[in-house]
Amino acid sequence: MKSPETINLEKFRRVVEELASETKSEFPNLYFDYAGIIPVEDEKFRYNSSPINTEIFASTGGDGVHYSILEISENIQPVIITVPMNFGNSINDYNWIIGENLNEFLSIGFYNGWFPIEQLCYDNSWVINFYAQENMDDDYQKDADIQFVKKLRTKFGYSHVPLSNKRLKELNNKYFNHLKFNPEFMDKYIKNKK
Repeated sequence: MKSPETINLEKFRRVVEELASETKSEFPNLYFDYAGIIPVEDEKFRYNSSPINTEIFASTGGDGVHYSILEISENIQPVIITVPMNFGNSINDYNWIIGENLNEFLSIGFYNGWFPIEQLCYDNSWVINFYAQENMDDDYQKDADIQFVKKLRTKFGYSHVPLSNKRLKELNNKYFNHLKFNPEFMDKYIKNKK
C-alpha cells in the first residue's frame, strides 16, 4: 500500500477551512471549535515561550496553547505544541514535539481530535490513554468536532498513530535541539531557575 503524500501547511490550511465551513453549516446549533486545531496567524499568536524559528499555524482554543511547524526538509517538518501557561521545571516543559510532520500530527487525533494533547504536561498518562482508542460514546460520536475529525481523515487518507511517551522522547531527542528561542525568554527562564 502506498503511503499518503506528506501534507504541506498550505494544503492543510485550505482543507481545514473548507471542511470547517462545511461542518459549521451541517451543525449550526452545535458548538464547534475545529477539534482543537483552530487556524491562527503566526504574528498574532506568538508567545515568549514559542520557538522563534517555527511557523504557528493553529491554536487549541485554550490558554494560548498553539501548534507550530519547523521546516527541516520536505518530509521532516516537526510539529510542536507550545503550552505557555505550563510554567514547568525546564524549557522543554513549554514545548513538546508531537509529530515528525503534519501527517503524524493529524494521525494522533485520528479518533478524538487534538484539543486534549495540551494535557501532556499536566496529566500525561490520561492523554496517552485517551489517544489510544476511539471514544465510542454515542453523544461523542455525534459531536460536530468529531464529524470534522472524520472528514479530515477521509480527505487526507492518514491512519491512526497512537500517542506514546516512547515516540515523544524519540522526537524530542531528534529535533528539540533544532528549536531556537527568544533570548529574553532564555535569560529570564535560566535566571528564575537558579
